[in-house]
Amino acid sequence: MIHLPRRTFSPLCRVSSFYFVPKTRFFATLEQTTKFEEEQLPHYDANVYYPVHIGHLLHQRYQVLSKLCFGATSTVWFAMDLQEHNYVALKICISSSRPNREVEVLRHLAAIEIEHTGSVFIRTMKDTFEVEEPTGRHQCLVQEPLLASLADLRGLLKDRRLPEQVVKTAMQQVFAGLDYLHTQSHVVHTDLQATNILFTCEDPTIFEDWERVEQEDPSPCKVDGNRVIYQSREFNLLQNMRGVGRCVIADLGAARIGLVHEGFIQPRLYRAPEVTLCMPWGPPADIWNAGVLVCGLSNSVTDCCHHCGHDMLAEMIAFMGAPPSDFLERADETLTYWNMEGQWRSFADIPSYGLEDIEVCLEGENKQSFIRFMRKMLQWKPEHRSTASELLQDEWLNTE
Repeated sequence: MIHLPRRTFSPLCRVSSFYFVPKTRFFATLEQTTKFEEEQLPHYDANVYYPVHIGHLLHQRYQVLSKLCFGATSTVWFAMDLQEHNYVALKICISSSRPNREVEVLRHLAAIEIEHTGSVFIRTMKDTFEVEEPTGRHQCLVQEPLLASLADLRGLLKDRRLPEQVVKTAMQQVFAGLDYLHTQSHVVHTDLQATNILFTCEDPTIFEDWERVEQEDPSPCKVDGNRVIYQSREFNLLQNMRGVGRCVIADLGAARIGLVHEGFIQPRLYRAPEVTLCMPWGPPADIWNAGVLVCGLSNSVTDCCHHCGHDMLAEMIAFMGAPPSDFLERADETLTYWNMEGQWRSFADIPSYGLEDIEVCLEGENKQSFIRFMRKMLQWKPEHRSTASELLQDEWLNTE
């Protein structure tokens, strides 16, 4: 966790125990007919989003400084903790009558007293509280503010391919985090992708710059009655590489507590075979996710398994060969794609390329070592995949 120095407040921006947004602050406003930020999301409903205003104080402690991002289930804000005098990220969820799964998981992690080196690679929760509106209650999570994701870093590169050593370092930290989740916490993340692997900040002056820039050049916004929709403040990763720290696994909103589960999880592109075929699943589903993640980070293709339904299973056959017969016997759903003799029903052609053909940059023994590493994760049977702890000892991952 980053320990930021005690904040020095400007006398123009501090009154009593909090500071305020000066009245001379001017915003660039948009027409009400223009769809903006979260309004552009499918099924957007303004009533379920909490009406956050920059400058407002929440929970008598956290003052909102700027908007970081938005999603279908929350908006995230950059804020100042006026008790601890450091910067935080406020994730304000849409109103819901159901318990917040992410809060449940994060509280579960906080209750674990066993020390594990991988815990520092999981984004935890500093505080949680609720705010209430006439339309419902909104759960708020207070977390460490982070810089950018592996997906953001990959997007900066012309060929969209991360350098080999960057992939190795990132995955070492991801596997350490997964080992903590799987072995000590009995949690399955279920949504391990490049957008959910973020960088910590090692230079607190970057956060000071975020606050200053918002004061000097306020974000454009759209005013609709009492509701204001702000533009998310863009972060220039390229200009702030000095602050990039370790990777942390974030967004546990889809995580599950326990080692055996049923039902659909994971974005389709990352979905493990046992999940696709309606079989019970557990921590090995995260390991499959990790294999697809490595495939995307190491190559210019967007994803390793980049099709849907029959096409995705056909690509799995191309990578791993035909599934074992006893694996197909684990669920009736397999009969949709294979006959009783275990023969592919040919709803989709099996690609002519294999796992070796996707990696085009590595050569010789280094490439073969990489392929062996990938095959430890991409296996039909969940029990045949290596654990996160075992993958941390992999030869390719530890070669400089």
